[in-house]
Amino acid sequence: MTGEEVESSSSSSSSSYTVDDALITLGFGNFQILVLIYAGIGWISEAMEMMLLSFVGPAVQSAWNLSSHQESFITSVVFAGMLIGAYSWGIVSDQHGRRKGFLITATVTATAGFFSSLSPNYVSLLVFRSLVGLGLGGGPVLSSWFLEFVPAPNRGTWMVVFSGFWTVGTIFEASLAWVNSLFLSVSSFIALKD
Repeated sequence: MTGEEVESSSSSSSSSYTVDDALITLGFGNFQILVLIYAGIGWISEAMEMMLLSFVGPAVQSAWNLSSHQESFITSVVFAGMLIGAYSWGIVSDQHGRRKGFLITATVTATAGFFSSLSPNYVSLLVFRSLVGLGLGGGPVLSSWFLEFVPAPNRGTWMVVFSGFWTVGTIFEASLAWVNSLFLSVSSFIALKD
């Protein structure tokens, strides 16, 4: 290579245009707002599933005459499922895309949550709640997916905004629990949430 070719080659590689450069140029627009709402609804659901643990356990304990050990095991199986799900959904999302990973985790969580509301006994409730945990383990996919579309200089700010959806979910779940305590049975509450 001659000196001119090297200089031309180095100047063309330094003028490359990255995805982050494109996001900075485009800014935060309608598409990012749509992804924020979409991922935010998923984050609200995640928060509601986590808050559900503190409300359903005592109610199920009293309705099915469970020991405190059995009641705490309902929560434990969710976290065990999350442990497996956190590892698994990261791999699935890396290989098949974050959107597809999110859709699969949402489907698993919603389906298992629905069937847990129909659980006729303690063992089936444990099985379905562990599957809910498996789906919940994919929750971090939501924030990763959203932040991939946000310009790099603004990611911190938008992560704080995105985290606000968790608060909305916890408040909504607590409100549902309050209404449930006044009017509905335990199984109605779980079905209402899903």
